[in-house]
Amino acid sequence: MQPDDLKMTNSFIINTTGVVKRFRTNFALKGLDLKVPKGISGFVGRNGAGKTTTINVLLGLLRANSGEATFFGLDCWRDSYIIKRRLGVMHEVNAYPSSFTGGHFLAHVASIYEISQSKQRIKAVLKDVGLSDAANRSIGTYSAGMLKRLGLAQTLLGDPEFVILDEPTANIDPMGRITMLNHIKKLYKEKGTSFLISTHILSDLEKVCNWLSIVDSGKIVDQGDIKDLAEKYSANTYRIDISNPGLFLEKIHHVECVEKAWIEEGNICCKVQDANVFYNEVLKIATELNLTLKGLQQMHCTIEEIYKATAGANVYEI
Repeated sequence: MQPDDLKMTNSFIINTTGVVKRFRTNFALKGLDLKVPKGISGFVGRNGAGKTTTINVLLGLLRANSGEATFFGLDCWRDSYIIKRRLGVMHEVNAYPSSFTGGHFLAHVASIYEISQSKQRIKAVLKDVGLSDAANRSIGTYSAGMLKRLGLAQTLLGDPEFVILDEPTANIDPMGRITMLNHIKKLYKEKGTSFLISTHILSDLEKVCNWLSIVDSGKIVDQGDIKDLAEKYSANTYRIDISNPGLFLEKIHHVECVEKAWIEEGNICCKVQDANVFYNEVLKIATELNLTLKGLQQMHCTIEEIYKATAGANVYEI
């Protein structure tokens, strides 16, 4: 069967069901149910949660002890060669020959993979990642951000349908991170290239991802469209902008429908059981205390807050 004839069996490019991977007595994956659609997806979890093992199973580098793992509807172990011909993978740490120019290095890679019309392809990927002007510069003169973009160019050389990126913005400066993220968004928008991004820098995912999967202790603890997850974990949580928040907080704590109340960046935040009752109580307390109510709105979670709510860990320790 030719790759062009292969179809996904469902709407997800990646689909694993009950995947278990054991190393002797240590279970790295404990029934992993991962789903990744077309688009730009984030894959997050603390060190040791199972991210690397999952990626290795998807690439056919490891065979699961049990369960099912498919990529493009193909079995990740049995059909790994066909799958890898349709993928690009950028690892966290790469080594490049510093004496080569960027263009020479990509030409060398293209010859190894027997890429046709390599000169045109190299020119195209260098443009895609913003390195056209540095094609004839020695790699040894590249900044950390440029090296990351060179790695992305290498990954894109075979014109993959799907790209797996491991920590693509790690150890580069803020402008380099912004540049990398903009290139990822552009590649999806203009070329339809889908991405799975594994990273600890959760704020970067906020800028590009439409889907998020969270792994902890070898299992997916939640996943879905980021907007849906944000709504799910911020349901019935509200932010109140009011004069004298300290005085207001003392009163709102005693309202029966309020589960939790705290001050964050000068505003009152409340987790409540009944929104309608809560609205009435806020107005009542503000009037009784003669306070100015400047704003009342439902809160929406960031990816860091979603992570805290699901994996139950400090995001800066993952």
